[in-house]
Amino acid sequence: MVAYLAVQSGPEKGKHFPLDPNRPMHIGRGTNCEIMLSDPVSSRFHAVIYFEDGNWHLRDTSSRNGTMVNGQKADHARIIDQALVQIGATEMRLIEPSVEFGAEDESMQTVIQDISMSGRSDADLDPLRKVAETGQLFDLYLLSLSLLRSENPDETIDSVLKLLRDRTKADVVGLSFDSGDGRQKPQRCEPSEAIDQVKLGKSLIRRVIGAGEAIWVNEQRDDNPADMKAYDKWSDAIFVPLNSDDENLGVLHLYRNTPAFQENDFDLAVSAGRLLAVGLGSALRSDSLRAESRRIADRNADTDELIGTSPIMAKLKEKIERIGKASGSVLVRGESGSGKELVARAVHRASNRVSRPMLTVNCAAIPHELIESQLFGHKKGSFTGADSDHVGWFQQAHTGTLFLDEIGELTLEGQAKLLRILEGHPFLPVGATEQVLVDVRVIAATNRDLAEFVREKKFREDLFYRLSVFELFVPPLRDRGSDIDLLVDHFLDHFRLQHGRSNLELTDAARDRLLEYAWPGNVRQLRNVIDSAVVMADDPAIVAEDLGLRDAGLSRLDTLRIDEWERRLITKALQQSGGSVPDAAKLLGVSRATAYRKITEYEIER
Repeated sequence: MVAYLAVQSGPEKGKHFPLDPNRPMHIGRGTNCEIMLSDPVSSRFHAVIYFEDGNWHLRDTSSRNGTMVNGQKADHARIIDQALVQIGATEMRLIEPSVEFGAEDESMQTVIQDISMSGRSDADLDPLRKVAETGQLFDLYLLSLSLLRSENPDETIDSVLKLLRDRTKADVVGLSFDSGDGRQKPQRCEPSEAIDQVKLGKSLIRRVIGAGEAIWVNEQRDDNPADMKAYDKWSDAIFVPLNSDDENLGVLHLYRNTPAFQENDFDLAVSAGRLLAVGLGSALRSDSLRAESRRIADRNADTDELIGTSPIMAKLKEKIERIGKASGSVLVRGESGSGKELVARAVHRASNRVSRPMLTVNCAAIPHELIESQLFGHKKGSFTGADSDHVGWFQQAHTGTLFLDEIGELTLEGQAKLLRILEGHPFLPVGATEQVLVDVRVIAATNRDLAEFVREKKFREDLFYRLSVFELFVPPLRDRGSDIDLLVDHFLDHFRLQHGRSNLELTDAARDRLLEYAWPGNVRQLRNVIDSAVVMADDPAIVAEDLGLRDAGLSRLDTLRIDEWERRLITKALQQSGGSVPDAAKLLGVSRATAYRKITEYEIER
């Protein structure tokens, strides 16, 4: 029985450990363990897993921190398919087939070749030797050159798929990868319209990924395992695992009707798969290094941290940690300047996509007629001014996170494409004929009332609900109490260092002025005020006049007339809500009807 442990979280995330039913497998940090973990909570010999009486069993070997099975601490447990084993931060799921795979007779032939998950041996060269004998070595040479030149994973994949389809005469060639729930998700395909045909059944997942075997199945029949019936329309199917540095990166799929694949087609697929695994692993590591470099640069920037210990910010940070670990779309709401992009970055850092890129797009800064081509890409000549191909933001953010600021500015056409992406469908770049499928987590932000936009038919209702799987509200600075003091010190330290004025102080009067102010521009305004004051102040200290705050918010009682204060409050609420009356009404704590009536009464412009 083929079974393996799939690591879903922890230092070994993404690895698959095949299990041997003929001997016990030790789990721990010790170098003699068959399943070696680097989790610091794990003991040297933490647990043992073994097959007995037709079942898998897990026994804790008196470890210091214990072992959890399906959320319960266990000294010994019988584990079945999909059982979750937790050791420290490492979570591993048992994957075993519900049926035996590989029964053969005269109507079904299965060719299997083991592809080791780690290490290399002389046996690894066998397919290459056979390819050389058939005169296809030059194809692999050209492919190697292509892989060496490319740092883009998509280009790397496309090179292999096109070569295999051309040389093996396959009807469909594709790539799938682990979607995180034990299933395979189609990633790329030649031709692109056949993307839905790139699939891998449960028993094949166990065999191809769990055991690291390349499989060529010929002439499926009616009594094959249930999940093999998905390939009934093809007379031949080849599946090759892409293994690099003890990690499975995906599976190559080749499908063909008559005439059947030849042995040299199988050998070419295995050899190309090896090259692709190396090239793809290198490209992904390159992307990870660039992402890490960006994160280090971001951490050095003063804006890449959510400063604040107030209860409202503590609650927000707690939500961010929880939402980060999920996979759904996120809608971030808040006033202009309140820190919505910082919240988006915090969600990205808390997610399992942290090693992948996060790209930011301000939809309001792109002309409406160009939004679609910028987000989804375009082909040269597809419209006036399209002098070259453009890879859209969604493709650039593939496997990472895309932050769409001011999402309410997206055109209805762009909204329709975005909805298809969120539903898992491929899309067509402007002027393209081949569809593109991406894996991107979308975080959207707005300071507008999207629900009102939906009612006004300016925003699609189905997209609104898709985007707001998770919703985060960033509080305005005036509601954050003691956080203002922390932010003042934070920005003061940063700009004194940046402008070379380390001895500059802040007078008590200036600090009081900062704490009293209502900050309609929120954190962004506070940052700019401190920046300007550090530059303009005379030594030895910043005084209140250096702050340039002509209106100290609502703290200066220059009048006691109720109608005047109502007028000011409504005006300020409209400013903070970007002119949205429903949002202003919420800020004021009054009904929408009251807000409209008062705006008319005081003749307030919006």
